[in-house]
Amino acid sequence: MPPPPELQELHAELSMARITTVKAGGLVTAEIDGNGRLLDLSIDTTRLDAARLRLVEAGIVEAVNEAEDRSAALEERLYSRMFGDE
Repeated sequence: MPPPPELQELHAELSMARITTVKAGGLVTAEIDGNGRLLDLSIDTTRLDAARLRLVEAGIVEAVNEAEDRSAALEERLYSRMFGDE
């Protein structure tokens, strides 16, 4: 049995959503969809030297975690909009 049309619409909207975060002073950018799936991760190597490697590594983790948090918040808002405060 397929999910109800409202739920199909919600999943489609989450799949199309794009959430981007930039961390580590602009060195790391992460993009995820509304389902929390990592779509893109980029590192600005033009400003990277050996001393900043640890900053970039930490920035990657921070950017992905923040993007996932924002994705979860988006999903919660969409579910609430669609189904109310049940």
